[in-house]
Amino acid sequence: MNGLIFSLVIRNAYLRELNGIYDIGISGDKIVKISEQIMEKGEKEIDAKQNFVSPGFIDSHTHMDKSLTGEGERLPKYNESSYVRDNSIIAGLEYYKNATIEEIKSQVIRHAYMQVANGTLYTRTHVDVDKIARTKAIKGVISAREELKDLIDIQIVAFAQSGFLPDPDSEPLVREAIDMGADIVGSLDPATCEYNIEKSLDLLFKIAKDYNVDIDDHVMDPGTLGIYSLKRFAQKTLENNYKRRVTASHSFSLADAPESWLDEAIPTFQESGLNFVTCYSSSPHTFPTKKLFKAGIPLGCGSDNIRDFWIAFGNGDMVQGALIETQRWDLTTNLDMDLIWKMITFEGAKVLGIEKDYGIQEGKTANLVILDALSPQWAIIQQAKKLYVIKNGKVIVKDGVILPEFKKY
Repeated sequence: MNGLIFSLVIRNAYLRELNGIYDIGISGDKIVKISEQIMEKGEKEIDAKQNFVSPGFIDSHTHMDKSLTGEGERLPKYNESSYVRDNSIIAGLEYYKNATIEEIKSQVIRHAYMQVANGTLYTRTHVDVDKIARTKAIKGVISAREELKDLIDIQIVAFAQSGFLPDPDSEPLVREAIDMGADIVGSLDPATCEYNIEKSLDLLFKIAKDYNVDIDDHVMDPGTLGIYSLKRFAQKTLENNYKRRVTASHSFSLADAPESWLDEAIPTFQESGLNFVTCYSSSPHTFPTKKLFKAGIPLGCGSDNIRDFWIAFGNGDMVQGALIETQRWDLTTNLDMDLIWKMITFEGAKVLGIEKDYGIQEGKTANLVILDALSPQWAIIQQAKKLYVIKNGKVIVKDGVILPEFKKY
């Protein structure tokens, strides 16, 4: 090879999957060469100085349309008392009654900027669709997604926040949202919100199959009831030939049901290809992370809500989320931290269905993060600075700051 064939060369990068120091040659938006030493020069070059280079992080579950609604005053709004679910629901209905599409769009973009500056390049956002929000939030998020396409890949879930069966407006509005450009369909709690596990799940799969879209459902039904909901979810996944296209978010019951119930359900989860997502802001400390990994069940990690009427915290940093999970689950060994790192990278890619073009390999899209740390473990422990974030082969973040040409707000 002669001449300038690389638009960017990253030198002296520690790659976790190869467990060594390599140069990465990028041409346009693709990784075209990985070698212990690339002799050719790049049009631009970055010396990683033997620091860890990771694929872009994945936030597998968030709510961008609600984000940052708790800001704007001296103290966080909606945060005067401990969490009460009904209070958050009421605050949300009030918010969507008054919010404009432009306001929602602006907050989505600000949320995305936080994610991108922290190395998150892929996210799945659940967007409220119901008789109050209607498709207002969907319109705001779709518009923001278009403006953000050079920074972050956004999958949109048309989320029936009030349930399909309690709110008759939800089904036609969710269908309208998919027609508008939402990618995925979801509702919540087949037993304790929908009050009819069979009917609600059948409707969910009917909508998904009518549009050939995937499913991501909040399943927060507790205890043995929740395990039963999840098992029926997995069984219906098989019945509808939707293997690897269905995600159960939160799934708190995995942490609080008798272990014998979980052990009995795992083979059905495996057979159905059911994906799971837990969120670092709400994961129960008994969540069976290692058991799911051992069973080969995909497990992603999400931020959930960011500074809104549900949760006052969050900054879109999945590395911070990884640290929180080490403490919440008491997963602190090197192997433990490696598992958690997989949740915000390769496991998340399985959940989002992007694994074919995800990772640092020749021929894949160059979506990378260069961290000021020697390994995933040190990145978590030190809360390492993101020295560079590269999207589609272009540097978009340097030293934790989005470059001006990529930031409009």
